Amino acid sequence: MMLKKIRHEFAKLLRLILLPAVLIAICGQEISYAKEEAKKEELELGLIPDFAQKPIAKPQSVKAEGIKAGVLEVKEEAKKVSAGKVTTVEAPPKEISAEAPSRQAREEKVEEAVSKYKATEKIKTAPITSTPVTLSEQPIAPTPPKPEAQAPKSALSDLLNEADVLFAGGRYEEAITKWEKALELDPSNTDIKRNINEAEARIEMRFAKETKAAKPEIISPSRKEVGIEKMSIAEKPSVLKMTSEKIKQKFTLKDCIDTAVKNHIPLQVAEKSVKLARLRVLEARRNMLPSASVNFETSSGKVNGQRYTGRKQYIEGQQPVFHGGELYYAMKQAEVNLEITRTEYSKIKNELVLQVKKGYYTLAKSKENLELQKELSNSVERIYDMVKKQAEANIISKIELLNVTSQKSQVGYQLASAQGDVEVAELILKQAMNVDPKADIDIETDLALNKVEVDYEKALSAAMANRPEVRINLLMMDYYRYGQRIARAKGSFKVDIMGNWGLAKEEYAYPDNGIIPGSPQNPDGSYTNWYQDNKLEQQWYAGIKASVPVWGSTAEYSYTREQWVPVVSAYQGTEAATNAFKFKLFDRLDTFSEVQLSDIDFERARQELVKIRQDVTLEVKEQCFNYQKALIQLETASSKVKYQESDLNFMKMKRGLDEVQDSNVIDSMIKLAQEKFGYVQALTDCHISLASINKAIGIENYYKERPE
Repeated sequence: MMLKKIRHEFAKLLRLILLPAVLIAICGQEISYAKEEAKKEELELGLIPDFAQKPIAKPQSVKAEGIKAGVLEVKEEAKKVSAGKVTTVEAPPKEISAEAPSRQAREEKVEEAVSKYKATEKIKTAPITSTPVTLSEQPIAPTPPKPEAQAPKSALSDLLNEADVLFAGGRYEEAITKWEKALELDPSNTDIKRNINEAEARIEMRFAKETKAAKPEIISPSRKEVGIEKMSIAEKPSVLKMTSEKIKQKFTLKDCIDTAVKNHIPLQVAEKSVKLARLRVLEARRNMLPSASVNFETSSGKVNGQRYTGRKQYIEGQQPVFHGGELYYAMKQAEVNLEITRTEYSKIKNELVLQVKKGYYTLAKSKENLELQKELSNSVERIYDMVKKQAEANIISKIELLNVTSQKSQVGYQLASAQGDVEVAELILKQAMNVDPKADIDIETDLALNKVEVDYEKALSAAMANRPEVRINLLMMDYYRYGQRIARAKGSFKVDIMGNWGLAKEEYAYPDNGIIPGSPQNPDGSYTNWYQDNKLEQQWYAGIKASVPVWGSTAEYSYTREQWVPVVSAYQGTEAATNAFKFKLFDRLDTFSEVQLSDIDFERARQELVKIRQDVTLEVKEQCFNYQKALIQLETASSKVKYQESDLNFMKMKRGLDEVQDSNVIDSMIKLAQEKFGYVQALTDCHISLASINKAIGIENYYKERPE
């Protein structure tokens, strides 16, 4: 009786011990299985490499051996399926990425993967997603159905599997069709919607890459709107008028510069100033030639109660003989002024080109950063979804979920900032081009750099010879030098000759012109018997005039000789010679002040030339230093990108070994995006530095910024 009771108690105790142990073993196996599934998802997302996978730790419970054997068998079959799939990695930026494998090689790998997948499609023992998904090429695979729910949803599973295979092979349109059919069966599945959006984005990216690879001929938007393929810059309609029209063609850097030059108002004013300077040159040259006038006069009146009429027609002129060189220097000064206005146009254009290039490269940099942030945001979004599912299954801690959530928010903030930077940079470029801010324009973001050797001494010599500001100040010195000569010439004596030659007459009018009274009148109103009308007779005068400044006063002398026709009050003409002398007191005191002012202007121009040469020397030195610094930064940024890529791969491998968490991988991805942006920033700095050197020299393409 006692023995029976002891056996009963021992059996009861054994049941109390073994039953929890069996349950714990089963639960431990389920947790291990869930961790294995999480690792497979990370592998599919590209977070860990294939070689980092390791088998699930053997369960300690003896009663779980059967479950373990089944799971390992399914896992081995899944590895066989995954081994045939094409695995891709996230592409680096255009400037540092290696050449991708050919399309034909990729298609062969995809076909091989599909055939292996179909060969192993009969394996239905575990809900393992058979299509690996990478970070850069494939969307997150839909969440696999639970084993007990697989039978009623076999059609949905088949559609999802087919769509995954099509997507992996780059057949995005067919994959979208399969996902849409699956969405009809399960409208609430958010993973399918996200996959469709990802496939549509991939179609757009592929189209953009193919379009860029084709490199079509760039036609300016204005020519495209009017349907003309070839048109000069002067014939292009102004983009300023395009307020609501969409500009679909992408702008190259040359298109941006041409549009800015056409719409820049200061350049238009400078063109008009050049035309005005040409007119001033014509005026100065005309002043050295004789001045002449043709006159026709008629007169009538009474003399001693008798009416008379008169008529004159003559040419009158004056020729400066000597003005101390004033007229010649005025002409040379006008010619120098014409060169100054032309150089002023070059100066304005030189500054405008640099402004447009800065806006263009800044916008290109912002757009590249936006693409980087979009890729980072998509990757972090996928990892966040996976971590969220793991947290719901109590596989990871809530702290890790909160950490990943904060990282996701940080990446979202960076994406929003990048979008804002693009909008601001686009507005700055539009302002530099002087187009409507509402105009829809886009640019080609090609930041390929032509690394050139910049020699400071050579660049400085070119700047001193070609910089518009230096040339303007040199011309200003010539301008004021001629001003000095003009002021001094006003203090020398002047000689002019003048003259007049023509025909004239005066006679009494009817009835005081000697008509015989009672003479018959002709039908035209004239009379038959009347005295003959007076003929036009020659008259002239010629003279010379000289003036000499004397201590602020002017002494003038003139000599004239003249001959005039008779008038009605005289019976014969007159002939005379006249000498005249005049002295004007203190009428030219301004001569001294003009000389002094011209000296001051010349000295000021010389000082400005010295200053502008110093400024140009400093600017060339600074821009050459900035270019060298940008090249060093570019090399450093390239090394940092390579290092961060290796670090990211290492973090993915450690994540596969469960040595780090997903948040550490995201940190590495964020740093990689930052280093890539640093590389783009260094490229932009190199372009802007070269453009600034060209501006400092005064020649737009003295150093080629882009490879030909």
